[in-house]
Amino acid sequence: MAGLQKEVWIAGIQENPIPNTSFVFASTDKSEYVENNKLHLAEAGIEPDVYENYFEGNENDLPLQAITDIPNEVVLKTYSTARTRHRDLQEVELSYNKRMSVINRHKTSLSKNIGVRAAFAWSPNANNDFNKIMNLDANASIIDAIIDMEAFYNGLDIYDGMNICLTADHMARIKKENKNLYKEILSTNTMYGFKVFRYNKNALYTSAGVKKPFGAVKENGDKVCSFTWVTDEVFRCFGDTEVYETLRSAASQSDEISFAQRALVGNIRATNPKYLGAIL
Repeated sequence: MAGLQKEVWIAGIQENPIPNTSFVFASTDKSEYVENNKLHLAEAGIEPDVYENYFEGNENDLPLQAITDIPNEVVLKTYSTARTRHRDLQEVELSYNKRMSVINRHKTSLSKNIGVRAAFAWSPNANNDFNKIMNLDANASIIDAIIDMEAFYNGLDIYDGMNICLTADHMARIKKENKNLYKEILSTNTMYGFKVFRYNKNALYTSAGVKKPFGAVKENGDKVCSFTWVTDEVFRCFGDTEVYETLRSAASQSDEISFAQRALVGNIRATNPKYLGAIL
């Protein structure tokens, strides 16, 4: 029974590692390609040249062009929840509602962790030809900024799979600028070609528009970004999940439990992320 109980606990976590409404699902699921908690990604190399009427008056062979992909192996991170103590764990395991209450507390903690890491990974590190950082003045139009961000993607011939994750502050500014558009966003979860999500633990940028390290503390003048990304350019994957339990501990006269989950979120073009945007 001990082994069976452990499997039941793990199944409860694996059933839904992150909420269905989370922006993390607007990504490519690479879980099926995970082997031994490792994920092998390949960034596409250059595209072959195209020749028009190459053999008209020409008997030479077509040129041979190397298009070797860039291999990239990544190891899934291990995320562990802190131990929680419970009296009469056996009763919790035998009672569905009580068991789910305990599982949900660990699941929520894991899901929040994944969300914060995805929001950071899918925000651009620099402003360049393939990524855009828009540092707005206090009185600048957030709606105009989103329209400009749409134009940035369209200028790269990207029209599908565009997503935007807005902070509460930026949603409020949209409401002040255009109440009808705000209501439409709430109704359709779309605007200007973007699928709209809302989240507030997004990456921090300095007042000069420089992205701060993961986990940095917000300082005076820092800005929390709203960010944009393309579904096919980012990924999520999940590996093994384990539950660790200490039953009938003499030291605490209680049962202790902790979960460990192998997971990873990131950019498919790991060495050169593209098509990310941030509005500050």
